[in-house]
Amino acid sequence: MSASPMRAASRAGAHRAATPRRTLAVTATLVTIGIAASGCASSKADDSGSARGTLTIGLAAPPSSLDPANMEQSTSPFAQPAYDALIRVELDGTLSPGLATEWGFVDDQNRVFEITVRDDVTFSDGAQLDADAVIANFEHLDTGRSNVATLVNGGAYEKVDDDTVRITWDTPHPLAPQALTQTWVAGMMVSPEALADDPEGLATTTAGAGPYALDATQTVAGSRYVYEARDDYWDADRQHWDEIVIQVMENPEQRLNALQAGEIDYAVGDLATAGSAESAGLDVLFAPTIAYGLSLLDRDGELGSPLGDVRVRQAINYALDREGISDALLGEYGFPTEQVMVPSEPGYVESLEQHYPFDQERARELLAEAGYPDGFTLPVIASTSATAATLAQVYVEQLSQVGITLELESRPGPEYFELMTGGTYPAAGIGYGSQPLPMEYDGLFGPDAIFNPLGSTSDSIEAAYAEAVAAPAAEATALYEQITTELVEDAWFAPVVFAPVFYFATDTIAPVEVSEARPQVPLSDIAPAE
Repeated sequence: MSASPMRAASRAGAHRAATPRRTLAVTATLVTIGIAASGCASSKADDSGSARGTLTIGLAAPPSSLDPANMEQSTSPFAQPAYDALIRVELDGTLSPGLATEWGFVDDQNRVFEITVRDDVTFSDGAQLDADAVIANFEHLDTGRSNVATLVNGGAYEKVDDDTVRITWDTPHPLAPQALTQTWVAGMMVSPEALADDPEGLATTTAGAGPYALDATQTVAGSRYVYEARDDYWDADRQHWDEIVIQVMENPEQRLNALQAGEIDYAVGDLATAGSAESAGLDVLFAPTIAYGLSLLDRDGELGSPLGDVRVRQAINYALDREGISDALLGEYGFPTEQVMVPSEPGYVESLEQHYPFDQERARELLAEAGYPDGFTLPVIASTSATAATLAQVYVEQLSQVGITLELESRPGPEYFELMTGGTYPAAGIGYGSQPLPMEYDGLFGPDAIFNPLGSTSDSIEAAYAEAVAAPAAEATALYEQITTELVEDAWFAPVVFAPVFYFATDTIAPVEVSEARPQVPLSDIAPAE
């Protein structure tokens, strides 16, 4: 399901103004990382006279493994130089050929999928891309630890011909094409010889069909990763550099200073440094795509909290001044929301905008109707990350004005995640990267979703979802909108704002664009400035 830029523009035009070189950026997952690098950017000419040299980028945190099957999606930029994906997603969300030339469902329930790959592609170790290689990759993905493997794994794999594979699942997998793009690691192909000979070695080496290969002699795991251009890459027009260097730099101020000093070309930014980056003349790319707010987890009152009453959950929504929060804390970089999905995704409902206008009196009325005229106290688990922590304090202040006292328990990342998913807190502060609705069902609000630890469920949502995932895209959208409407009207969440992930770029690289539909610039698309 491709995104619709027209719907995004209609929602956020006042909030996402763009200068000629400032475009939109986005993340699609909860855990996001950014791009930074160290070392000197350099340029030289190859035999054809084209500028190449070294592209210096980096990541805020290293991967646990370089093997796509054992890699978190958030660290996928470490794999992008070495591993091409089967399908490419373009800036506007349309899908185009990558290693695959054709793909699609061949049944009417999104359970049988065929994909045909190119016959002129070799991996960096000399192995050939063919149907057997694709099957070996899917079988390897079935045994891996990637957090996106469930998007495509668990099927029966059949070789139709030398270049075509048929996958048959027991249940619908409507997002298979999107899952096999460079946005997600599931579509990145690994050499079948490497999978057969030394699969464990893929944690620290690469054996892909991408434009570069890891140079282990120059790489320091956890710190600096060096990728050298391949001489036999199948698509030479997309090989813009002799070398890509990625180095982990955790501190945003350090990344900004390195950009200003000309030591790096491209870096992840943050809200605190965005103004300084603009003032320094850097390109600031952003899009508000991370939904921050409260997840009202105890929707059935299982923990004995007042959240079991829908009027209480609605009162919380009315008590939050979304417009004021967005304007004061995010300015042009964000916008208010009542939904946990960006406007460009199928399932976003424009008519639900302003469903909960800031209305403290209405909030008090609902609380009184529910039996809480004097308010109540609500324990909330919250993250200590900068944006989440700042917003949590705002929730505390605004809800106190209608008599709701939030008892914040703030914890750093891993500890927060463990407590939030443990089923002991009635509510949680969240920052959730917008995703296609079936992914949000799996991760955020479905009965088995990790962000739904108390297992809230709705018969009507379940029925609509089961019908939607087996339906053609056009029919599925209306059903997704039905699900979104129920989530908003029954106040499963109290979303407040969409905030962005930032990327900063120098003029050493050609202008780049990202969008809600394509979360980050694929590293192989970054080219030298002309």
